[in-house]
Amino acid sequence: MSAKPAKRRTPRPASEPLTAGAPLNETTARLAVAAAPVEPPSPRVKAELLARIRASAPAPVQPGWRYESAREESGWHGGVFPGVRFKTLSVDEARDVVSVMIEIAPGARFPDHLHDAGPDEGVVISGDVVNGGRLMHAGDYYYAAEGTAHVNTVSPHGCTALVTLTARAWKKWREAMASR
Repeated sequence: MSAKPAKRRTPRPASEPLTAGAPLNETTARLAVAAAPVEPPSPRVKAELLARIRASAPAPVQPGWRYESAREESGWHGGVFPGVRFKTLSVDEARDVVSVMIEIAPGARFPDHLHDAGPDEGVVISGDVVNGGRLMHAGDYYYAAEGTAHVNTVSPHGCTALVTLTARAWKKWREAMASR
């Protein structure tokens, strides 16, 4: 049994209508040639549009809501541990819960510590970090029970993580950072 040679199609003349079986590359090429050129907006229209975008204010914050951004420099605290900085997002003493954003620079090491005032848990938002002997990437989650320890925590390429811990543990951390 011998294979039949592939049948070669010859391009249709531009005046001939396209059919449902027309090859995609031919269809695409003919549509591109037939499309009318698009003119960019005038400099005046572009300037007005950009001015309106810059002037638009975010929606007012509704009662009971609060927003924080990792992109804003305000609220970040660092300098105690080289290459590590923290941004406290919320402290709820009544529930004994704190949410903190942590950034670790590429190659920086997070200080070893014991979880002696409650557990902590976190999600890597961006980058990577070696935590508990595992290489974690964006989207990975961990839980560290009370009595466990973080040791040899390092970020090969830098990372940002969202961590929740007890208010008791956060108070101890803040006292330790203040005494350095």
